Amino acid sequence: MRELRVAIGEDGKPNDDEHLNRRLRALKDQGWLFSSYKSREGQNVEDYILDAKGARTWLGEKVAKRDAVSAKTRREVFERDGNRCVICGRGAGEPYDEDQPEVTARLTIGHRVAGARLADASADNLRTECARCNEPVNDSPPDPETYRAVMAEVRRLPSAERRRLLEWIDAGWRLPTKTDQIWDRVRRLAVSEKKHVAEELRNGLT
Repeated sequence: MRELRVAIGEDGKPNDDEHLNRRLRALKDQGWLFSSYKSREGQNVEDYILDAKGARTWLGEKVAKRDAVSAKTRREVFERDGNRCVICGRGAGEPYDEDQPEVTARLTIGHRVAGARLADASADNLRTECARCNEPVNDSPPDPETYRAVMAEVRRLPSAERRRLLEWIDAGWRLPTKTDQIWDRVRRLAVSEKKHVAEELRNGLT
């Protein structure tokens, strides 16, 4: 971002008045995709990585339209998947790394069969993914899981594990423990309220 500001400045002086972040967001509508520090581990705050080139609007090109995902469908997919990324299991706002608590998961909608393959936007082909797992590199092979390959692994599971897997399938997502459920509620509290919960726990453990 600093290099861009220098490039559009004058006499080597960066142009700090230009709203470049807003321009990047506008480019996303034209198929240009950028990764920021929020979705890539270890990336600097001022750095953006160009993941995919979109329509060259200055040449009159227009981005190819894909099936749009309605707000209703998004809600249904999020609820079906328990408001967690089906790939890494993180919920919105949860950190990827305890050493970088500021880099947190942001939930979005992804395709089982990648959008680059002209995938449809039906709920059966959609799933909840965090921004990191939904990075543009995932819009290409490998192919999605197949029934035959998955069942080969399912048949190798002990009976207790099969019963647990069946419970998850019937529920539509991996059933959390009671502690998991309470944590999902605690993390939605205000910061001051979380501190009170932590104090209560510490007092009870001493």
